[in-house]
Amino acid sequence: MRLVFGVLAAAMLGGCQSVSISGDKLRLQTDPPGALVVVAGAGECETPCTIRLNEPQRARIAKAGYVTRYVILNPSRRKQVIVDLELAAASEDVDAVELPALE
Repeated sequence: MRLVFGVLAAAMLGGCQSVSISGDKLRLQTDPPGALVVVAGAGECETPCTIRLNEPQRARIAKAGYVTRYVILNPSRRKQVIVDLELAAASEDVDAVELPALE
């Protein structure tokens, strides 16, 4: 409960946020910034953010309009990770052939 409150408080304050498990700090950035990072069993933050890990953890990185990425965050290898996000392809479910006439 304390971790969830800490993450929510950080989200309300804006800026750099952190998810804490304990252990080494790992700074996570995405290109473009502002992606939601959900660390399995630890919480979530919005990039750029700092995550404390004591062992490798699986994370989901998602941003509207971009392909969701699943990564393994390993604190012992690097102190900073930059994840490039790929634009999502246009959906065939959307009819974008013609816009309605403006009156």
